[in-house]
Amino acid sequence: FLAATRGPRGTIWLNEAGELEETPVFPVQAVDTLGAGDVFHGACTLGLAEGKGVREALRFAAAAAALKCTRHGGGQAAPQRIEVEGLLRGAP
Repeated sequence: FLAATRGPRGTIWLNEAGELEETPVFPVQAVDTLGAGDVFHGACTLGLAEGKGVREALRFAAAAAALKCTRHGGGQAAPQRIEVEGLLRGAP
């Protein structure tokens, strides 16, 4: 599995067929990006460990990282699962 995060430009990754795909970001008013990558990687790993497919795990991670960016602080500013799921429910 190969993926690269690009901050506000989303994540690019290679699917099982070796084709490039993109996971968009959630548009938010960022106030602090410290720790966003850590939150993204942790949420993606959690999603995969829970049996989500790659696309779904990356979307979950994008939502978690976006929410983290809306508040000040590093790890202590990581969102709760209920917040991430709420953002995902409201997404197109």
